Amino acid sequence: MSEAGTSLAGKVAIVTGAGSGVGRATAMALAGAGAIPVLVGRRVETLTGTARAVEGVGGRSLVAPADVADEAAIATVVARAVVEFGGVDVLVAAAAVGLYGPVESYRLADWQATLATNLTGVFLAARAVLGPMRERGGGAIVGIASGAGKQGYPGLAAYSASKFGLLGFMQSLAAEVGGEGIKVATVVPGSILTGFAGADAGAKRAAARAEGKKYLEPEDVAEAVLFLLRQPPRAWTQELNLWPF
Repeated sequence: MSEAGTSLAGKVAIVTGAGSGVGRATAMALAGAGAIPVLVGRRVETLTGTARAVEGVGGRSLVAPADVADEAAIATVVARAVVEFGGVDVLVAAAAVGLYGPVESYRLADWQATLATNLTGVFLAARAVLGPMRERGGGAIVGIASGAGKQGYPGLAAYSASKFGLLGFMQSLAAEVGGEGIKVATVVPGSILTGFAGADAGAKRAAARAEGKKYLEPEDVAEAVLFLLRQPPRAWTQELNLWPF
């Protein structure tokens, strides 16, 4: 914890997409800071892997398999966190899917799946944690957007639409609940080296180095999330743009 910042020790943090990529890195960073991550994702095996890694750094967590687009499942996750740990202090909405292709041949099912996870899932999780956060006297909700939420690209229409929508949703939510001590912030990262698009992260790193391209690592985004959560109570950053350097 930074000396002038807010301690995360003992904070209960729901992290969606916690089985891999930015979600996993964020869960690990939170555990390292003394928080208790509630690990949400669709695949039990990847969540269990994250839980073991958390244990390896001396932390504890809760494996809570759920599809973020499933209203009942998300409500159950939040209820479990409240029962087992007494409440919810933080939500980090990192779950996302990327189903790419040109608009002309893009399947409606892929469009709906992309928006369901990347946008509706954030809405459902955020809505579910507001009550428990009010009971704690406040909290923090952090969404992971994308540079594609500021600029559209060929083949990314659905993904870009979901991330553009996420920025608008988070701004509206911030205006609604900021007066109740609930901080709402969005991290907008540039390109990240993960297996998100289906490619091996190691291969992508090697190719990036060979071509002189710059990318963020998932841990860079996780550190940005911690920076937001550690800000003093009087400080609030609505949007943090994070680019590779």
